[in-house]
Amino acid sequence: MDLRKQTQEIVGRKYRYALFYNFPVSLRFELSEGSSPLGQALTALRKATVICDEIFAGEERILVHLETYAPLSRFALRTMLRELQAAGIFIPKNRNVWLDSEEQTDADDEGEALINCAFEAHTTEMQNLLWCAITTDLGPLRPKPRCRVYLLNPNKGIVVHPYDDRGMDVVSRSTSTLAGLYERHSGLLLSYDIEAMRKTFGQL
Repeated sequence: MDLRKQTQEIVGRKYRYALFYNFPVSLRFELSEGSSPLGQALTALRKATVICDEIFAGEERILVHLETYAPLSRFALRTMLRELQAAGIFIPKNRNVWLDSEEQTDADDEGEALINCAFEAHTTEMQNLLWCAITTDLGPLRPKPRCRVYLLNPNKGIVVHPYDDRGMDVVSRSTSTLAGLYERHSGLLLSYDIEAMRKTFGQL
């Protein structure tokens, strides 16, 4: 199975960070609220889980795409893998690994190499994966693998990107695919970007 191809074709083209601003059919949810780092993480985890439970309802597997900057040493890569394992995420042998480049906004920059890994995980691992994404910038909280985490549902054509404790982007090719999430979880939508979402999905 070509998992890399699946990740690149699920929403019609490659995706990378800031999904909400790069795809016309997209939702942005607000996750954490002000409190201690642990409180922020737990609040974000609870909200993200509610949304993802609906996205992956009826599914047994999640297509996972991890992405991180290529480390300068194997030690740094081993550290990331140990953090993933501490979070209960063990990358299976059936996986696709590839190098890519990070596009820079400055034309003079050469870009940086990114390591990508795609594999399937059971839906019972969803909260573990969400935790890995949410704790990215939350101080001393661990485990913290420091990699981007994308969760994909190929059957529904949805990509989920919890970019850190603050928020989570959900994108698809089809407005109707995300319309239910927009309506049922309107209270979690990021108010800063609500007008952009209304242009796509209509008034709540």
